[in-house]
Amino acid sequence: MARRYLRDFAFRLAVFLLVVWTYCFRAQWLDFTAGGPGVWLRALLWLGVLSSMLVQLNPNSGLTTGCLKQYPSGFDPLPNYDAAKLRAALREQDRGALKVAVVWLVVNLTFGLLYRRGVLGIPDLTLLCALAFLCDLVCVLFFCPFQTFLMKNRCCVNCRIFAWGSWMMAAPLMCVPHWYAQSLFWTGVLVLVVWEVRLRRHPERFWFGSNRRLQCGQCTEQLCRYKFPRSPRSR
Repeated sequence: MARRYLRDFAFRLAVFLLVVWTYCFRAQWLDFTAGGPGVWLRALLWLGVLSSMLVQLNPNSGLTTGCLKQYPSGFDPLPNYDAAKLRAALREQDRGALKVAVVWLVVNLTFGLLYRRGVLGIPDLTLLCALAFLCDLVCVLFFCPFQTFLMKNRCCVNCRIFAWGSWMMAAPLMCVPHWYAQSLFWTGVLVLVVWEVRLRRHPERFWFGSNRRLQCGQCTEQLCRYKFPRSPRSR
C-alpha cells in the first residue's frame, strides 16, 4: 500500500511540476475558459483530478483502509464495544471536521473573491488546484496540518475527513462558471456527501474502538512510516 501511494505521489508531483512549468512559460494554456493551445493539458488535468475522485466511490478500488472503512468490507467489528464512547469519539471528530471546513471554505472563498475582482485569473486557480491535488497525498504520506493542528487523529487510517480531499482539491475552482471547474467541484461534493451519509448511518465503521481494522496492531498498510508526527504504531 505504501508503495502504491508513493507511486501515486510521484505521478501527482510530475503533474504539478508540469503545471508550474506551464504557468511560468505558457500560462494561457491553463485558462480552460479561453480555448486555444493547451487543450490536451487541460483535459489531462481534468481527467486526472476527476479520476482520483471517482475511484473513492468504488469499494473494490484497493485504496487505503482510511478511505474504504466507509464500506461493509472495511468493517471488522469489535465485540461489545462501548456505544457511549463511540458517540463521544464522533462528537470530538465532528468538532475537528468543522474547524477544517471553516478554514478551507474561508481560504477558498477568498480565492473566489479575488478571482471575481480580477486579482486572480484562471491560470492562478488552476495552479492552486494542481497544488491541492499534490498536497492531498502529502497529507497522507508525509505531513498533514489538518491532522496535527485541527483533527488530532492518530493516523490517516483513522481520519474523520479522509474523503474530503476530493472537494478540497477542487475548491479553488468553485467560483469559476465553466463546466471543467463545476464538474470537478460538484463531483468532489458528491464524494463528500456519500462519505458523510455513511458516517451518520454507520459511525461504528469509523472508530478504532469499534472497528478492528483501524487499530495499529491490525494495520498492514504502513502509510505512517514516513509521516511526521508518527502514529503510535511507528513510534
